[in-house]
Order: sequence, then structure tokens, then C-alpha cells
Amino acid sequence: MKSLFLVLLVAALLGVAGSLVVRFWPSEEEPGFDPKLVRMEVVNGCGVPRLARAVAYELEAQGFDVYGVGNTAESHEKTKVVDLLDPEGTNAEKVARALSVQPRVWVLPVGGRVEPEKRVALDSARYLEVRLVVGKDYQKFFPQVLPLR
Repeated sequence: MKSLFLVLLVAALLGVAGSLVVRFWPSEEEPGFDPKLVRMEVVNGCGVPRLARAVAYELEAQGFDVYGVGNTAESHEKTKVVDLLDPEGTNAEKVARALSVQPRVWVLPVGGRVEPEKRVALDSARYLEVRLVVGKDYQKFFPQVLPLR
């Protein structure tokens, strides 16, 4: 009888603790950021055919305003967000934060959020704010994206 009571008590406490974690866990979305306000292009920097187009489709589904896709001549190990207009890198910071992922073990978050690298490469001739260079680590940020055939 005591063991049944103990099992029920532990189950109830775990349920309450789980409920509190879910309710008070910080929100993953940044309030006030509208991805439609940042014009961007996606370039393939990892050599997987048609990957830039597949990532662009995913970003458009998330509400981003993708104006173009392309390829880079160089190979990139890491995915990068390059700010083309703001010397402070504000646009790149917002987009990198929006693309950040939370590492998880099963469903539990582990450690801090992981963001793509951020760079500033001013190009006043461009009408775009951001260039996303998709690196070989693209599956970390876009696990649902499959290269188009």
C-alpha cells in the first residue's frame, strides 16, 4: 500500500514539474521581428545540387522574403548570414536569431541556442539586406530540407 502511494506521489510531482517547465520555458520567437521586412538571397556554398532553391522554399514557407538564389565558387563549411547594408550587422543578427536552433536530446533542450555565423560585407549596389550562404552544416539549421532533383 505504501509503495503504491509513493509511486502515485512521484508521478503527480513529475506531472506538476513537467507542466511548470512547459509553461515557463522561454519563447523561441523574437517578438517584433517580421521576416518579410528583410530582403534576402540564398546561395549554395556546399556543392549539393539545387540546395539553395530548396532552402529558399523552406524560408519562404517560414515567411522570409527571398529574392534570389545562386551558387558560390568557394566551398563553405559553416552556414553564414551576411549583412549587405548595415555596418552594425543588425539585419544579419535578426535573421541568424530567427534561424537559430535549440539542440535537444529527445524532447528536452540541451545547452544554448545555436545560430549561423554572422558577417558584414557591405555592398551598397545591392537592393538586398542579407545573403544566406548555405554551408555543409545546413542540416543543423534546415533538417527538413531535401535537395531538389
